[in-house]
Amino acid sequence: MIKNEMEGKMVRKNQPIIAVLVIFLMMLVLGGCASNTPDKAAEKAGGEVVLGYAGPMTGPSATMGIATKQGAELAIEEINNAGGIMGKTIKFVFRDDEADPTKSKTAVQELIDKEKVQMMIGQPNSTSVAASEDYVNQNKIIQILNIATNTKLVDVEKYPYTFRTFFPSPVQAEALVNIAKEAGFQKIVLLGDTTALGNDGIASLQEACKTAGITPVEAITYKSGDADMTPVAEKIKKAGADSILAWTLGADGAKIVSALSRIGYMDSLTYIGYTGLSLPNFRELAGAGIDRCYTINGFWSVDKAAGKTQLDDARQELYDKIVAKYGKYGPGDRTTAPQMVASGYEAVYLYKWAVETAGSFDSDSVKNTIETKISEFPLKIGTADTYRFSPTNHEAISGKDLVPVLLDPMLTTDKIFGDVYIRGSLTK
Repeated sequence: MIKNEMEGKMVRKNQPIIAVLVIFLMMLVLGGCASNTPDKAAEKAGGEVVLGYAGPMTGPSATMGIATKQGAELAIEEINNAGGIMGKTIKFVFRDDEADPTKSKTAVQELIDKEKVQMMIGQPNSTSVAASEDYVNQNKIIQILNIATNTKLVDVEKYPYTFRTFFPSPVQAEALVNIAKEAGFQKIVLLGDTTALGNDGIASLQEACKTAGITPVEAITYKSGDADMTPVAEKIKKAGADSILAWTLGADGAKIVSALSRIGYMDSLTYIGYTGLSLPNFRELAGAGIDRCYTINGFWSVDKAAGKTQLDDARQELYDKIVAKYGKYGPGDRTTAPQMVASGYEAVYLYKWAVETAGSFDSDSVKNTIETKISEFPLKIGTADTYRFSPTNHEAISGKDLVPVLLDPMLTTDKIFGDVYIRGSLTK
């Protein structure tokens, strides 16, 4: 009886200590859980906010990856020199994914788990984005897609933290079909490779044709990377095409144009391609047939016929910065397209604006700001001037922002050095 009374007194005496220990342990647990959010990660980073990027620095897609990296680094240098984002210095970490989806997925997971990134600029290759997008969104990382076009990459319900500032496949397809229709072409061939990129492009073109009341004479596919595209050219000739709406990357498109020239058919048609034709290797490899080739672009093009000799003020200012930092365009110097550099630059500034407008690094707050206040975003240096984000739409741009542009020649003036498109009108 005496023993039980003594034990009871000891328990009552130690109750305050036990309570303090329980509270302390709960704080540790809750603090550990909270530290996984981007907002808390920024607070723990010792005055840094970490931005990440995985993209090809080597291989056939390297010009896209390097361009995005150049743009991001230019923006980050400016922002850090001006005091950072809400007083925090930006730390930029990147990985070369070689445009390989498996390597890209590993790289993105490392950027999130090891580097603790708060924002990602999405990979330029759609298959690489698709490989890692679930993980990015599960971790509530704001992701800006500045080049990748695949339709399925942007889905408000499935990928709530992903936004796109470039033209998705349906938007590009709509523009291509409308351009061909207005030009009066009657025998339109759709062309794309058999990859996920090509399949998405062909499907988008077919849907756009249906909406426009156009029936293509044929849809032709090919294996990307084939050395000899003569069989593809022969199919186009046999179809009697007067125009091609092409979903081809630079090297493949160039080989097809060269093959059409060899069989004597390139002079009989017009080749209009999606933005994949903007890769420098198309202009380098297409040969004489390039003078009948067009792609599409927005505000990074100049209406020379109207007397324009440079970009609008904001884009020209950025163009001058790109030339000052990375050199003029040409062999042995800069090989990246200025509009692609601009897209990486803009992605960083979009995130900075959203964080500062929200007053927080919290992903949900940043997401809500982009969805509801995008009309207040002041920087007008992207492919379009008006972005249309909303809680139900994470695609920025419509087909109305696109116009046909010549692939050769490019604009060369005392202020532009052969790497800005000239707008061109098409007639049958």
